[in-house]
Parts: sequence; structure tokens; C-alpha cells
Amino acid sequence: MRRLLTFAAAAAVLLFSASSCEEKGGGLVVPPPSPDNGNTNQGGGGNGNGNGNGGGGEITPDDTHCTDIGQTPIILAYFTEYTEVLPEVTLLTHINYAHGRFKNPSTGDGGIVITESSKAPISKVVALKSINPNLKVCLMIGGWGGHADGFSMMARDPKKRTAFCQSVKDLLEKNKMDGVDIDWEYPTQSADNETGCDPNDTYNFNLVLKELRETLGQDKIISFASSSSAKYVDWPNAMKYLDYVNVMTYDMGAAPNGHNSPLHKSAKFNHRSWDQSVDAHVNGGVPKERMVMGIPFYGKAEKNPAAGTKIFEYSVRYYEMDEILNKGTYKGKPLARKVTRMWEPTSMVPYLQDELGQNVLSYDDAESVELKGEYVKQGGYLGAMFWEYRCDDSKNTLLRALCKALYGQESVLHTQ
Repeated sequence: MRRLLTFAAAAAVLLFSASSCEEKGGGLVVPPPSPDNGNTNQGGGGNGNGNGNGGGGEITPDDTHCTDIGQTPIILAYFTEYTEVLPEVTLLTHINYAHGRFKNPSTGDGGIVITESSKAPISKVVALKSINPNLKVCLMIGGWGGHADGFSMMARDPKKRTAFCQSVKDLLEKNKMDGVDIDWEYPTQSADNETGCDPNDTYNFNLVLKELRETLGQDKIISFASSSSAKYVDWPNAMKYLDYVNVMTYDMGAAPNGHNSPLHKSAKFNHRSWDQSVDAHVNGGVPKERMVMGIPFYGKAEKNPAAGTKIFEYSVRYYEMDEILNKGTYKGKPLARKVTRMWEPTSMVPYLQDELGQNVLSYDDAESVELKGEYVKQGGYLGAMFWEYRCDDSKNTLLRALCKALYGQESVLHTQ
């Protein structure tokens, strides 16, 4: 692929043993496979309803973008109401606080309401700017499936669009927040049976973004959480108003037939990778300099295993991995089958293999997160984000690995 070959050529080649389970692979990025081996030009062209082909040209600053998007490279945490500890902001540049949702999701009116953590409310998170003055705290609105209910109904109605934009402005001002992250999953698409999707969603989304920028002005960030496929959005027009795109380069595969978040196309599995997601977005019209690449702080097991074969729940958080690997237990009970950490050298991600040689959990650890950070840094991307803060362990192992890869130290402070 044309953008990644440049940075890959500059990266030192590091070989991994396909069967090695425990040895660290090092911190340098292996170049993506050659086109005849990896076929990195697949994975969708970013052509949602009404989408043009923007060619990925660089966007110049103008009066439709925020004048201060914050410190870069971005290290962005999605921080949900389920989190019971305050974030370690010396390791972060941005926080997207979730969840904001429509008060009346079936009609898309009535404004936005925010569900806050009782132990880490927005006020306490924003107050952490006393530790990191450059920290940006934005409001994330929406989510997967039914959590995105209301967007389509709002976007198609001029009065509801205006009310939505004003509600967002009021909430940002009230809570002293720096911007908004729109997590509409997805325009024109009924994901997990959410209501109200419409063929005109992609066009109407542009109307929302235009009015949202006019309402918020240039001192607030507007970002969007994008499917790894790059579909559903008219990128050339959307990027006139979006400051950056949080690319959800995860949930692209799951055990036993895939990896959750492979850097490069797997030698074993035929599904999307980071490389292919980048291609899809750039071909659709998103400059890589405006991409914040997504890292999962959780793993994916088989969703509906056959009776008697289940080892893990569908999603396994990283903080549970110590118990699995070092104690041979999961949620306090002995594992149904012995598992071993393996490494997939092409995709550059770990996975757990059972005694039958089957992939039973695809996840990320400090090694793969560091490599993803190197990918972001060497490739010239805007930064990296992760879902979600509470999935890391109490030592912030994954976040520290990411910060070290992007900043050369385990802190975003005092780097200039």
C-alpha cells in the first residue's frame, strides 16, 4: 500500500518465531508483507451511501476546523461511566468521556443526556488538567447498535438538528469540555437492530456536521468514530468539519477464525487488518495525518462456541490476562482447557492456543501495543486511541507501552 510502504522501508526488519510463546519480539515494526503475499489493497473502499473518492489529499486549515486540537501525537482513552478510578493523565493527551445519548432515542429529540461514573464524574476528570494542562476532555455521544439510536431521526429533521447542536454546545460549556466525538454506528446501517436508519443518513450526517461546526465554532473539537471498513460516510465532505477520525481498527476478527486487531493481513485468516483499514480511509478521503488509530484493550474469543467447548466469555479484558496466563484460571475457576500464548508474526499480535492447536482468544498485550505505537509514529498518523480505559490492568501496562512507543518515555509531560 502506497503510504505504509514509505514508513515500512525505513523500519528495521525484525523476525519472530511463529511458534515462540514467551520471548519478547522487540520494539521495531516489521514492514507489511509484499503485495503478492499480503494483498494489503483489500478491505473496502470507504464508499458508503453517497460517498465520493477523495484520494486522501492533505486538508489545509480553515474556518471549519478547531484551531487547537491539543497535544500530538494523540494518546486518547475512551473513558466510560463504568470506570471507578480516575485516569492517569500523565499518560494521556485526550479523553473521550462516555456515554452521551439521546434523551428520546426513538425520535431523536429532547437533547442529550450524559451518564457519569459515580467515582469519576466529568468534573473530576476535567479537574485533572491541574496535572496535565494540555489535556483535552471531549464528550462521546452514541455507541454500538441501540446506543446510536436517535442519530438518524435527528439528522433527517432540520429542527432536531438545530436542537441537537445546541444541546451539545450547552453540555460542553456546562461541563467545561473541549469537544465532541460522534459515535454513530453507523449511518445507513442497522447495527445490532438499532432503530431509524435511513438511506439518506450519509447525506444528512454532513448537514449535522456543518451545523455542529457553525454552532460550536473553532474552539471545540469535532471527531468521529469510524468503522474499520471506512464505509457509511461521505468523507470528502465530512472532513470539511471533522478535526480527526478515530478509526476503530478492532473487532475485525475473533477466535477461532481471526485476530481482533491485526496490524497486517494475517497469514492464517482472511479478514481486514490495520493496513487495509488505512487504505480504505485514505482512498475514501481521510488523510492519514487526521487518523487516530484504534487499539483494543480487550480480546475476542469465540462468540457462540459449541456446547461443552467454552473457555472464555466473548470479550476478555486485558486485566484478566494475568490470572489466565499465570494462574491457569478465569474468573476464579480453573480453565476448561490448558492454553498457551502464541505469536502470529505476520499480523504481529498474540493469541491463546489450546491443546488442540486452536486459536481460542485473540488479544493485545504490551508487545503488540508497543508495535502498534511504532506503526503510528513511523507512519505519520495523528495518534492512537483505545477502547477502553478500565480494561487495562492496575499498572496501566498497555497504556504505558503505548506512551513509551509514541513519546519515548512513560509520560506525555515535559516532552517539548
